[in-house]
Amino acid sequence: MTTITRCNECGAVQPEGAECRACFEALLAFEAERPPVFAAVHHLTVASYFLQHPTGYAAEILDAWRLLIADALDGRATPRELMRRHGRQFAGSRRVRSERAGIPHGWPSEWPVTVCSVLNPLDELPSAEVYIERAQAWAQATRACLDALTTADPHHASARNRA
Repeated sequence: MTTITRCNECGAVQPEGAECRACFEALLAFEAERPPVFAAVHHLTVASYFLQHPTGYAAEILDAWRLLIADALDGRATPRELMRRHGRQFAGSRRVRSERAGIPHGWPSEWPVTVCSVLNPLDELPSAEVYIERAQAWAQATRACLDALTTADPHHASARNRA
């Protein structure tokens, strides 16, 4: 009998063996084995995953991931430019992790597209084209949820962790 749970952070339904972390690790392996796929969407998949699983990340990196998704989807920056920007922004002693950081106040607890929607290790692997489409749709859906949050409460900081 398969146990089914819900992710505490993104709300995804998770059958045993397809928990969010397992899906994310399978996604990373899929991308690593396919350099063109990696180059096309890795920045989007990592940002989307951690925006939906923000516990332990500083508000500054959550803001940076939101901007990365917007800049990538709107064509304002290439993946290489985004990597350079993040390298400069978070170089040296600047940390993206914060032990005190929880899920930001008012942050979505359910998302329409999650990591398990993009690549599930229990399913057949998608083609590169299908995977790229899914990854882009995931980033768009993540952005839309966070944009709606900001629109609903204009005084809400885009990503402020409350300890």
